[in-house]
Amino acid sequence: MTSRRDFIKFGAAATASSLFVPRDLFAAYEKEAEAVGNDVVLRCCIMSDVHFDGNPKAKEVERFRRAIDFTYRYSADQPYKNFDALLVVGDMSNHGIESELTLFKKEMDAAIKPGTDTFLCMGNHEFYGGNQEYWQSVFGVEPNRRYERNGFRFIAISPEKGTMKDGDYLYMVDFLDRELADAYKADPEKPIFVFQHYPVSPTVYGGRGFDDWGAEDFFDTLQKYPTVVNFSGHTHYPINDPRCAWQGCFSAFGTGTLSYVCHGCEGPGRFQKYLPEDSRYAQFYIMEVRRDNSVTILPYDLVTNSFFDIVYRVAKPGAVDSYDYTDKRYFNSQKPTWREGTTVKASCVDAYAGTVEFRQATCPDVVLGYRVDLREFDEKKNEWSEYGSRYFWSDYFLKDMPDVIKGTLLDLADNTKYSGEITALNPFLRESDAKLTFELTTPADDTLPPDKDAPNPKPNFYDVAPADGKAVNRATNKWGFVKEFEKRGEPKIVRDDAIGADVFEFDGGADFYRSAVSADDCNKLRRVTIGATFMVPKDVKTPGAVFGDTQMGGVELSYSSDQGLALWAYINGRYKTIYAPVEHGRYVDAYGTYDGKVLILYVDGKEAARAEERGAIAHTTDGSARAFCLGADTATGGGGEAFFKGRIARACLYTWALTPEQIANVSKR
Repeated sequence: MTSRRDFIKFGAAATASSLFVPRDLFAAYEKEAEAVGNDVVLRCCIMSDVHFDGNPKAKEVERFRRAIDFTYRYSADQPYKNFDALLVVGDMSNHGIESELTLFKKEMDAAIKPGTDTFLCMGNHEFYGGNQEYWQSVFGVEPNRRYERNGFRFIAISPEKGTMKDGDYLYMVDFLDRELADAYKADPEKPIFVFQHYPVSPTVYGGRGFDDWGAEDFFDTLQKYPTVVNFSGHTHYPINDPRCAWQGCFSAFGTGTLSYVCHGCEGPGRFQKYLPEDSRYAQFYIMEVRRDNSVTILPYDLVTNSFFDIVYRVAKPGAVDSYDYTDKRYFNSQKPTWREGTTVKASCVDAYAGTVEFRQATCPDVVLGYRVDLREFDEKKNEWSEYGSRYFWSDYFLKDMPDVIKGTLLDLADNTKYSGEITALNPFLRESDAKLTFELTTPADDTLPPDKDAPNPKPNFYDVAPADGKAVNRATNKWGFVKEFEKRGEPKIVRDDAIGADVFEFDGGADFYRSAVSADDCNKLRRVTIGATFMVPKDVKTPGAVFGDTQMGGVELSYSSDQGLALWAYINGRYKTIYAPVEHGRYVDAYGTYDGKVLILYVDGKEAARAEERGAIAHTTDGSARAFCLGADTATGGGGEAFFKGRIARACLYTWALTPEQIANVSKR
C-alpha cells in the first residue's frame, strides 16, 4: 500500500463541484512506465451493494449516477481515455423485485456510454423477492458467465440461493475451475478477474475470524491459480481499511458500498457492529491494468469527491512470494504512535457516562480506533480494581476524518472515581506502545430513590401488576415518568385463589404486554435488579420469556423445561446466562441482580446461581426493539417473541443491584 501523499496530486479548486483527480498519481512511476510503453490497457469501475429500493429519488440512485459520471470524466483526463467496463458485485437491489431491478437496469443503461461493457453478478438480496431466472430476464445475461475485455478475462459467479452461508456457491465450483484452468492456460501471466458477492473465507476484512460473512466454497479452487484477482462485496466494509486487500496464493479485495457502511466485530466486546445509515459513506474502486499486467486499484470516496490516500497494487500477478497484503501484517505492521504533547480532556456527561477528547494518533496504515482500559476506586476499601475496557472508532472510514476525536464512556457507576489508559490500535490490532492517561469522577445520581438502602426498597423503574383489568406500573421515581404497558393480542387477567390476587395468564401465543423505553432510559439500566413472581404449570414444556428485553442486548428472566429459570444479561458484547431449577405448579419469587461485577440469580429469597463478569449491561440500539415485555421477549419491528405459557403475578425492575438482605425481604409474600 502506497500513500498518495508521497506523490504529486492534481486537484481542482475546492468548490462544491470540484473533483480531486489523481492525474499525477504515481507520477514518477507513470512517467517511466509510459516512456517504455508500459501504458494503461484496461480501466474498470468496480462497485457493490448499491441497494436500489425502487425509489428513483433515493440517495443510492444519485450516487450511482455520480460514480459512473466521475469515472468517465476521470478517464477522459488520462493518457488512456477508455472506461472499458463496469463491474457490479451483487446487491444492486434490496429484494430482487421488478421495481428495483428494472430501475437499476434503466439507470445503468442511461449512464453507460457505447464502448463500456457491464459485468454483473447476483448478491443475496437479489433472492429475497426474486430468483436467478427473473434476474437473468431483466439483465439478459447469465448469473454465472465469462466476460472478456481487451484480452482480459472476468468470471462472474452468483450464489444459488441467498442464505449467506457456506454452500451457496458449491453448485458452480466445477464451472469456475474449468474457466480458470482455461484462462491460466491461455496466458499464465495475465491477471484473471473473478468476482462474486460473498467474500471468500478466509481472506478480506469481513470474511475471516470473528467477523466472517464469507463462504469457503471455492477458496481451494482459487488457490490453484495465483494470478487470480478476486473482488467481493456483501460486507459494506470501508475500502480504505487495508484489510480489504488480501493476498495468499491469489489476491482479493473487498469492494465497499454506495449505500451505507458497516463495521465488523474484532472480537467479543469490541467495536460496535453497525454504523448509522446516514449520508457520509459511499465508496467504490477504479481499477487500471498496464501492459505489463500490473494492477492498480484506486479507492474513491463519493462524499468528498476525492480518492482515499491509499492505493492497492498487484505489481506482478502470480508472483506470490512478493505479495504485500499477506497475513504477516498482523505481526509486522507498524504500530500507531501519539503526536508529541497529546493529552486527554476527560469530562462527565452525567452520573453514568463520560467523554474523553484528544488529538488522533498516527499510523502508516490507518488508526482503526482506541481501547480505553478503566479502573474503579472503591472508597470503602481504599483500593483500585479493574473496570473493563471501552472501544471506539477513529472515524478513519471518513475521507475527512477529524483531527481531534471524542469518545464516549458508557456504563459507568455514579459517584465513583475512575482512571483510564487509552491505547491506539491499527487495523491489524497492533497497539501503540505509549498510552494516554486520565482521571474523572462521576457525580452522584440524584434520581435514585431515598429508600435505596432501606431493608425493603420500592422498585423505581417497573412495578407492574394487574389492576382494573390492565397492566399497571406502580413504580415511582425522581425523573417523574411512569412507563406504561401496552397490551398486544389478548392476554388474560384472572383471579388466582392460590395467592389471593389477580394475575396475568399467558397461553404461549402472541399475547403479551409491552413497554417502550428510550436510549436515555437504558442508560439507567446498566446495573439492575429484575424480578418476577410467576408460576409454570406442571404440563408446560415450551420455553418462554417471563420479563425482560433481550434483543441484541438487555436483561431478562426466562424459563425452559431443560434448564429451568434463566437470568440473561448482555455484558461485554455477549450474553452471560445463569440457571436455577424451579418447581412447576407453584409461584416462585425470582430475582436477578447485576452490580457491574457479579451476576446473581435468587429463587424465593435465596441465592441459586452466580457468575462473575465485569462491565455493564448494554441494551439494543434498535429503537423498534427497545422495550420491556411481560410474557414475551421483545422483537424488532415493535413485536414480541419467545412467548411464555403460565401465570405472572408481578414483575419489577430497579436501577441498582439490591443486596442479598434486601432480596430476602422483597421476596417475602
